Amino acid sequence: MQRVILGVTGGIAAYRAGDIIRGLKKKGADVTCIMTKSAKEFITPLTLRKLSGNPVYDDMFLEGKKTSSKIKHIDLARNCDSILIAPATANIIGKIASGIADDLLTTVVMASEKKVLIAPAMNKQMWKNRIVKANVKKLEKNGYIFIGPVKGELACGETGEGHIESTDKIVRETIKSVKKKALKGKTVLITSGATREFIDKVRFISNPSSGKTGYFLAKEAVSRGAKLIFISGKSSFMPEKGKTIKVVSASDMFLKTIKHYKKADIIIGAAAVGDFQMRSAKREIRSKIPREKNLIIQLKPTIDILAEIGKKKGKRILVGFSAEAGKSPARSKQKIKKKNLDLVVFNDVSKKSGGFESDNNSIIIIDSRGRAVFKGKGAKEKLAAVIFDKIEKLM
Repeated sequence: MQRVILGVTGGIAAYRAGDIIRGLKKKGADVTCIMTKSAKEFITPLTLRKLSGNPVYDDMFLEGKKTSSKIKHIDLARNCDSILIAPATANIIGKIASGIADDLLTTVVMASEKKVLIAPAMNKQMWKNRIVKANVKKLEKNGYIFIGPVKGELACGETGEGHIESTDKIVRETIKSVKKKALKGKTVLITSGATREFIDKVRFISNPSSGKTGYFLAKEAVSRGAKLIFISGKSSFMPEKGKTIKVVSASDMFLKTIKHYKKADIIIGAAAVGDFQMRSAKREIRSKIPREKNLIIQLKPTIDILAEIGKKKGKRILVGFSAEAGKSPARSKQKIKKKNLDLVVFNDVSKKSGGFESDNNSIIIIDSRGRAVFKGKGAKEKLAAVIFDKIEKLM
């Protein structure tokens, strides 16, 4: 169980501490809160104690009042896996950057060698202040992790950068900060993006895939310690780390995947591979053909990349995606047997709230027995972490 100290400071965003506690606990974390004096003007210790199920600390001199008490700031600093300060004011950032330890929270931070994450929340002009920026830069250089802030509505009524980051991201980054590198020593091959099948030199058949899902899967794989082989069709989303291979057509993607799959322990087919290609590509479609005349194009099926890999995957984990328009997961379950998949991710691309080009998605993850092991929706970045959680369970 991950043990997190949540430091709450004196800003209006202190009300978000309750949601952050809930989010961390849902991820299996044990949360202990430290409040500054100013934080108690915005939210009560009782609220945080009830939500966390643990005592809330706010007294620097607790051990002087209870002779049997341990030296609390040392005890807290040692018995945690990470420290999260949310919300973090300009004041707390400045004190930590200057090495000031004048209350329980700053003293615990100074006494700890664990990861410290900071989620700032303040007025946009305060966040832009050169001194604040210098303090942030100094802390980042020393290994402190900043989460946000983002643009949004501020307590003063203005809108701008300074709004506290979303609870989901704060929780996700906190959990990730001490997550064991479960994929260290493993290689993950991911196909991504859209393939293009050219009719002639300037015309092609394709689909609206942005490649965002593959991109976020790649980031998640690297964050868990994996080596990455990223084979992508048309997409603007390319990972910064790992080996990236750009392809155009389905046959190009097949040849590159076959070339590299033996190096991989996990293979994820997230690409939107075209189902058909030209039977015989034309050099040029003459634009002088009368509009009233029909042009007949003959197509043939493309190679089913995952099905071919499934025949020879060995002990590798093979994960497929099944994008359907308004259909049930029944067809996706058939793909499990047909392609020898360990997991298939079904998503309905006809929904406006997700699918192609969207930042969000709604998915069902189905295992090799045809059981739905996850059903939910959210940001594609968040769902990438869920998919890898399921892959790790298979390992």
